[in-house]
Amino acid sequence: MRLIRLARRATPALLGVWLLAAASSGALAQDDRTLLINLTTDDVWTSQMAFGYANAVLDAGHDVVLFLNVRAVTLANTDIPQHVEGLRGQTAREELAALLERGARVFVCGPCTEQAGLSPEDWIEGVEMGGPALIDVQMAPTTAVMSY
Repeated sequence: MRLIRLARRATPALLGVWLLAAASSGALAQDDRTLLINLTTDDVWTSQMAFGYANAVLDAGHDVVLFLNVRAVTLANTDIPQHVEGLRGQTAREELAALLERGARVFVCGPCTEQAGLSPEDWIEGVEMGGPALIDVQMAPTTAVMSY
């Protein structure tokens, strides 16, 4: 109510400045959004869908973070043979490397890696161990989460 009364008393110029400031701050808030993709599978089709969507979000100017856990930890491993995805002709490792080059962050679950009988030493360059930094992203009010 109070805001409506203030708006009624505001001069048109002052109201225009207020609307411009509100619109600008909304646009900035939109640019600060982060998409966290929680990927739990090493299925080629599913993982490639996640990577494709991550690229689209990067194209739109937003931050992207991928969390590889459960069976998806194998996608970051350099020793496991991978299928070439049909649409883009790349393996998951190649897709992850390209996303990292574009500025995405990729976290891998350490306990899941151990459970799979793998080692963090075999992860591709640039991925990070899940932990406090990942939790900070997950819990941020500007983060949207999508799971595959």
